Amino acid sequence: MSEPATVDTPLKKLVGEKTAKALAGHLDLHTAGDLVYHFPRRYDERGEHTDIRSLDVGEQVTVLAQVQRTAVRPMRQRRGNLLEVTVGDGSGGLLTLTFFGNQAWRERELRPGRWGLFAGKVTEFRGKRQLNGPEYVLLGEGGDGEAAVSDEIEEFAGALIPVYPAAAAVPTWVIARCVRVVLDTFTPPEDPVPATVRASRNLVGLGTALREIHRPSSKEELYRARHRLKWDEAFAVQLTLVQRKHRAADWPARP
Repeated sequence: MSEPATVDTPLKKLVGEKTAKALAGHLDLHTAGDLVYHFPRRYDERGEHTDIRSLDVGEQVTVLAQVQRTAVRPMRQRRGNLLEVTVGDGSGGLLTLTFFGNQAWRERELRPGRWGLFAGKVTEFRGKRQLNGPEYVLLGEGGDGEAAVSDEIEEFAGALIPVYPAAAAVPTWVIARCVRVVLDTFTPPEDPVPATVRASRNLVGLGTALREIHRPSSKEELYRARHRLKWDEAFAVQLTLVQRKHRAADWPARP
């Protein structure tokens, strides 16, 4: 079992030296605390899963579909291959999922017959609807029956996807992956706000806010996380102003 991470734990101990170096060099993130306080700038919604035949170009969708076939093709404009995965939802509609680069592991994962939820923005190429590099989750891997699959569908379709301030060398999906790794073992700092104050201000605990700002399972969770963290920010500003006022009062008056 991994040791618990604290705000001072170096990221290289949690996400590997190469990734930690990129986070430090491009985003000035060095510790678990730096990363946990690197909040998403917005959230995308996957939405309810959609019938493939009703997809519109430009729409952000989630489809429940079964893998029909896969094909690896060379890219025309640059070196390398792309993986095309054709999926269907049983209604007669087909959709192409396109993944660029070395995707041998993904080809093994997305084998014909597997069901999954696939989320992304609909584009069109040569008259065919497609999703480029979609997010997805394969269903039924846990082997717990139809109820578990139903829960997976509901959880995935309703999720809010965090989008982080990023850099070309460190895209948002890399940051999101690192945040997941850190949060799995993260021990938040002691909450500086007393429980009585939190109750009177309707504030969740600091640890809860830090988890939910990155992993909100609903808009309500996101709202309460933002409410707490914005309150902390406003309180810190007020405290700074009071400290400056006291320091100014201590200065000797000019004759």
